[in-house]
Amino acid sequence: MKNFDTRTYSVNDFREWDEQGQLILSPKFQRRSVWTDKARSYFIDTIIRGKPIPKIFIRQEINPRTRHTKREVVDGQQRLHTILNFLKDAFKVSKVHNEEFGGKFFSEFPPRVQNGILKYELSVDLLLDANNAEVLDIFSRLNSYSVTLNAQELRNAKYAGDFKHTVYKLALDYLTFWTDNNIFSDAQILRMTEAELTSELLIAMSDGIRAKKRIESYYKNFETRFPKRDTLSRRFRITMDTIGGMMGGTLGSSSFSRRHMFYTLFCSVYHMLYKLPEMRCARIRIKPSDYAKIRLALEQVDNIFEKPDESLLPKERKFLESARRATTDAPVRKFRTAYVCEVMVKSLKK
Repeated sequence: MKNFDTRTYSVNDFREWDEQGQLILSPKFQRRSVWTDKARSYFIDTIIRGKPIPKIFIRQEINPRTRHTKREVVDGQQRLHTILNFLKDAFKVSKVHNEEFGGKFFSEFPPRVQNGILKYELSVDLLLDANNAEVLDIFSRLNSYSVTLNAQELRNAKYAGDFKHTVYKLALDYLTFWTDNNIFSDAQILRMTEAELTSELLIAMSDGIRAKKRIESYYKNFETRFPKRDTLSRRFRITMDTIGGMMGGTLGSSSFSRRHMFYTLFCSVYHMLYKLPEMRCARIRIKPSDYAKIRLALEQVDNIFEKPDESLLPKERKFLESARRATTDAPVRKFRTAYVCEVMVKSLKK
């Protein structure tokens, strides 16, 4: 027998229930860590922009004697606490998340925006007259079907600051690029792999080629402020657009569409355009008139994967071995990038 009902309620409904004492926000069933200011701001920005948020679970009971309804929040306490506190001007939205309304309390928003927030609808599963054992059983069943979060999904849940915001904006802006060039599948993008790669590329642009395991430290260290955000965002876009123009539609069918090889290609092109920190190999700034020459040179690199090993030159063999390993260690990444940079420079000197 069905013991739940799915409904939608507005933010204003929850505000009224809270004021009337009908909403119980005690985290009785599931403990949640207290959100940071950045996390609260990012969540409210989601509502301001009209984006969906996860479903909320409420146990609803009606007292037949008093005819009063009691709504006990069993999952979604932090979300509702954040919404209700924001309506009470307890905190401001950060400019990192919303340039238009950043630095303002709810009461300082234009009336049309306040109205939009109050009308925002939340999806709710009502657990009707369920006892404690039934509630716990429901959540154990829900969790049985959950997928273990990967490293990037964990970072996404943990951080909400400047570095993360920069990464996700750039990754999203090039969503079509990732899929059209076979760098990531739709399923991989759902697991945030394109955001992880974008993180690695921003790190290389900022401080030079690093091992993949260094990603976490950048999310942590630049949670409050990422000073190079504007400069690196602009350069990231120019580098991506240069790669698109340079490859002329051939990227998706080349070895450079593989994730670790695209990292190499991006770092190489960035070095040509701006000089990669700590990269000492020669560089010649790429111009649109050079695209055809470079594309032909990269096709020769691509051909290394098709040649018999015994026919390769020592440096070609070393490059092939490093590419086949797909390692994310810094020394190997630097060698692959230096090799491609050398190929590019030779093609432009001809």
